[in-house]
Amino acid sequence: MSRFSAPQKTLLVATPLIVLVLIYLFPALSHSLGNPRGVVIALAIYWCVVCFGFGLTIIGPRNLKRLYARQKPASALNLALAILPVALVFFAAFLPVTASLSPRILLLATLFAIINGSAEELFWRGAFIRHFPQDARYAIIYPLVLFTAWHIALALIKGAQYQGGAAALIGGAAIMGLLWGVLAWRTKSIYLSTLSHIGVNMMAFPAVLLANG
Repeated sequence: MSRFSAPQKTLLVATPLIVLVLIYLFPALSHSLGNPRGVVIALAIYWCVVCFGFGLTIIGPRNLKRLYARQKPASALNLALAILPVALVFFAAFLPVTASLSPRILLLATLFAIINGSAEELFWRGAFIRHFPQDARYAIIYPLVLFTAWHIALALIKGAQYQGGAAALIGGAAIMGLLWGVLAWRTKSIYLSTLSHIGVNMMAFPAVLLANG
């Protein structure tokens, strides 16, 4: 790995280790502390320590403005990459449960969506785009594989229910991660991918919250 800079090496080596820790942490905390307390604590660790903590450290706060830069005007393809995932999840996950939604569920889903979408795009897209701006293998493919793999942690939570089961959860993460990775790569920004990620979460999380009480 001599051809990589120190931040690049740190990102490439630390991220698989983080994924392994998450795969252990989520089922372990949900088992020892129960649901939903264990899952919420695990999510707080993931968001605060991994995504915001490690993500901001490896990116550098001074580079945030560039990562959130907007394209003017955004191309039709970039807009399609941002809107398509939201539309797909709206019809697949949100629309079937609209009759069962309460204001409390919608409020919680929106809160979690904003936090999760912002945190994950900062780390999974922002950090890799920042340090591998000219290499799609490490800016898109490498984080895509690990982003998909970390969702195994969610699938292993005892008693957790997902529409379509674990395969849909992990497969959906792969598809969305690919679209967001390509979008961030094309724009060299996480502005649109963050908005799209939040939108997808807002469509998906109500069903997840309903299914898991």
